[in-house]
Amino acid sequence: MPLMTLPTTSSGWRPAPPDPVLAEGDVHVWAISLESGPGALQRHFETIAPDERERAARFIFDVHRHRYVTCRGTVRRVLAGYLRVRAEDLVFVVSPLGKPALASLFSDSGIHFNVSHSENMALVAVTRIGPVGVDVELVRQVKEMDHLVKRFFSLRENERFQKLAEAEKPSAFFNLWTRKEALLKATGVGITKLSTVEVSFLPGEDARVLAFEGDPEKARQWQLEDCAPAPGYAGAVAIRAPGMNVRCWTTANLTPSA
Repeated sequence: MPLMTLPTTSSGWRPAPPDPVLAEGDVHVWAISLESGPGALQRHFETIAPDERERAARFIFDVHRHRYVTCRGTVRRVLAGYLRVRAEDLVFVVSPLGKPALASLFSDSGIHFNVSHSENMALVAVTRIGPVGVDVELVRQVKEMDHLVKRFFSLRENERFQKLAEAEKPSAFFNLWTRKEALLKATGVGITKLSTVEVSFLPGEDARVLAFEGDPEKARQWQLEDCAPAPGYAGAVAIRAPGMNVRCWTTANLTPSA
């Protein structure tokens, strides 16, 4: 697994210890580089399940296939470290909305996780607190950005967004998107309800849930944290548990499964 060039002090991203301990109030967020050399890619391929291999084979372009295999293989290795099992022995189920979870065989572990990827970066959040959501996006120009915010986000969010300078809008848009998506993934609702929650999103503004279904009291039940994995990306993690302890790890010390 290639090392990622990530800050280790200012942003809080550090190489994970060989055996990270997931305490009851912890949320661990792992940043994963999806760029693998041939040897690492083969190890990932050998780790993933037959259905994952079949899906990988359906990708048209090698770059997308390689990113998928690297992501699936690394997520297995991350979770296997907490469960003390072989990465290839993990079994997953998927909700009707497409959210993966550990199969009942591993339900006694109490581990919840969520995964997101964009271009050559991925994030996986792991916790024992309860359902968790994470999202990452490469910050970029998007066609009709103003129209998208006006159509899909709240009136207050739209008003704040339209006042921004053009140069600030891409960063603000993906702050808004990733924070909402992380929150809605934690609820299990998905992105069909973007306008029902409001979040902070202006450049430099701390991540906060401002309203949840129009109810500020519900908003205070949730914690939202920034976790951008590298320059040029936006990222967020959300959970219904104020006061969670977020630890941000890179995979520099993650060893291949035996």
